[in-house]
Amino acid sequence: MKIAITGTSGMVGYDLCRALNDKHEIWGLGRTRPDYVPQTRWRALDIADADAAQKIVAQINPDLLIHSAAMSYPDDCEADPDAGYKANSIATRNLAVAAQRFDTEFLFISSDQVFGGAKQSPYIETDPTDPVNHYGRSKVWAEDFVRTLLRRFYIVRTSLVFGRRRPSYIDRAARCAMEGESLTAATDIVNSPTYSKDLAEAIAFLIDSHAYGTLHIANEGHCTRYELAEFVAKALGKKTSFIQKGSGKDLQLKARRPGYTPLENFVWHLNGFPKIRTWREAVGDHLAQNFALTKN
Repeated sequence: MKIAITGTSGMVGYDLCRALNDKHEIWGLGRTRPDYVPQTRWRALDIADADAAQKIVAQINPDLLIHSAAMSYPDDCEADPDAGYKANSIATRNLAVAAQRFDTEFLFISSDQVFGGAKQSPYIETDPTDPVNHYGRSKVWAEDFVRTLLRRFYIVRTSLVFGRRRPSYIDRAARCAMEGESLTAATDIVNSPTYSKDLAEAIAFLIDSHAYGTLHIANEGHCTRYELAEFVAKALGKKTSFIQKGSGKDLQLKARRPGYTPLENFVWHLNGFPKIRTWREAVGDHLAQNFALTKN
């Protein structure tokens, strides 16, 4: 297929290009071209510009448009809600309208933060959304645009993404472990850490299946931020005394975080797709690739 990808310079976009490039014709869309996207397969685009989105999608005429670009840091969306809704909701509408016009398949990457965190078991795709911050609300609105405007779409919700392209909470925990720097880790924020490489490979499988609809794709299992930091330290052969137990309130984050939003890959399993590995395996792989795993 000819596939256009927004957010190619981001964490997920980077791994999507790697996962899809051998089998498909990949085009990158965005503000700044990363060096791994050839100039001949790149189109500069402000996705918040509806007319520009229509024009560029018409020029490329892709079989599939993957929308991974986002204003993804919740505190930024909380500080400037208008910018967050414009980047995450209105831009998604613009791309969905362009895809609608050319009957292009569309894949939108959403978030576990569309949920409110009150459930006491992992969220499945049919659970009602109830976001507690502007980032989550912007993603719910974007999902609504996709479902309303398109008939051939995938909405992929994921959680606490980490990967090679950009530092994440896991990288911060690893640096603190190696340098002995104190880290306050919340015991009341629970997610399903997801390796961008595994997410991209799962998406590569999904688009060949044409199993449209809303799916959760996350590494299996879940943990608190404290448990995650503890696992990172132990994997690096470091003591865990640098980790201080805290709460979401202790972190003094601008945006409220939903306390409990692990994702269950329910629809993925119902389709009989290959099982996605656990977060522990994925974090171990990431650490092995990016940090020296020396035992003390």
